[in-house]
Amino acid sequence: MTPKDFNKHPYGSVLQNSESETVARNIMVILFRTGNAFRLLEWNEYKEERQKDGNFTESEKKYFDRVAGFCVSAESAKAFCEGWA
Repeated sequence: MTPKDFNKHPYGSVLQNSESETVARNIMVILFRTGNAFRLLEWNEYKEERQKDGNFTESEKKYFDRVAGFCVSAESAKAFCEGWA
């Protein structure tokens, strides 16, 4: 599995927070378009890529910090949300 396989919105995540779920999906989209490989995405790269999308706000940082670790592998992504399993 690759980040491309996690392109649907992760409703009902372990964090039970729609903002966190949106940021997690944003991370997967960024990972997909920057090589389609799992890795720990750094905040600066996330911010740069989101600014390209035109919808970025600094408030995403607190959610990014909570979910970035869940997006480093298929196994951790599945642990984040049953819908991603």
